Amino acid sequence: MEIELRNETLALYVSIGVALIVLGIFGFREYKKRKALSADEMSRYMGYGAMWMVDSMKGYRLRKLFHTICNVIGIAGISLSILSSAYLLGRPSYTEEVTTGVQRRDIFLCLDVSYSLYALNYDFVKNLKTVVEGLDGDRVGISIFNTTSVLYMPLTDDKEFACEKLDQLEQYFINQKRYCDLYDKYYDGLTDEEEEEMYTLIDELLEFEAGTVVNSEELGSSLIGEGLATCLYDFPSLEDSERTRIILLVTDNAENAYKKPDVRLPVAADLCAKHDVVVFGIFPPEDKFYEMNYGYDFDDLSEELRDSSVKTGGAFYVADDNFDTKGIVKAIQSHEAMQVDEITETRTYDMPQTPFICILVGIVAFAVARAGGAC
Repeated sequence: MEIELRNETLALYVSIGVALIVLGIFGFREYKKRKALSADEMSRYMGYGAMWMVDSMKGYRLRKLFHTICNVIGIAGISLSILSSAYLLGRPSYTEEVTTGVQRRDIFLCLDVSYSLYALNYDFVKNLKTVVEGLDGDRVGISIFNTTSVLYMPLTDDKEFACEKLDQLEQYFINQKRYCDLYDKYYDGLTDEEEEEMYTLIDELLEFEAGTVVNSEELGSSLIGEGLATCLYDFPSLEDSERTRIILLVTDNAENAYKKPDVRLPVAADLCAKHDVVVFGIFPPEDKFYEMNYGYDFDDLSEELRDSSVKTGGAFYVADDNFDTKGIVKAIQSHEAMQVDEITETRTYDMPQTPFICILVGIVAFAVARAGGAC
């Protein structure tokens, strides 16, 4: 690290000026001293002839030595302070070239919000909030789907807003779970309070599902391929974006279509690969899968999601007991982020610490010398 003076000329002129002033002061003091000890003055000093006796006294010699040392310390201290002050006026600094760039990822959370996934969705969204708070430079969006898709939250780097939306989703999945629990008890009989709670939950759920459950009598539910494809086209500037794009697809892949969907999962994955969008698939564990899905095969559906995720350059996870949301996010963050807006700039940093300390040391040294009777 090479330190240079930004105001070198000023430092030089100040040093010369102060040096001349100090030399003038000491010269004037020496002149006054010599004038006081002129021949005329010394002839009036009656004890002058006995000065040789004083010089032979040990106490006097020690005192004289102490005075000389104090003088040296004082002169050195004031000189250090003056030179350091001049150096400080010159603004000592060092310069470096810094290359900066912004690593940008666009991450969409694509959630299958059918009732068979409320437990997985709740856990995933709950853990994702801590992840969003730690994102730096990345944008996060949320797309939810059942029979149709809804852009629940467009891409944003506003962490506070993203966490608020995740809180709302978390409450939605809590309501789904509570509704399923009450529904299981419905035919066995509910208390009046439970029945009132159930109808309140229905109103809240229907309000939330106004966009994701549309014409389900004809379309069915959990249209996975269409949900992923729609999420893909929620990315802005899909054709020419300079950001790394990632989709976290949470689904059990249990498509329940009453007619042939416009897009199935493998085709949607091909579209993602074509546009360099990486898909990370998250699948429920086998016991939860069969608990909520009847007539579907765990191995077939998980294998299809695995193949679809891997072909995009992503990965596949089963949310079993070893499932770690933070680990998945670390894998995503280690995924190469496109670096854009690279700028090389020259930064100059002031370095006043050393001369300032020298000024303080010099002042203390001069004060000690003055306390010792010198200077």
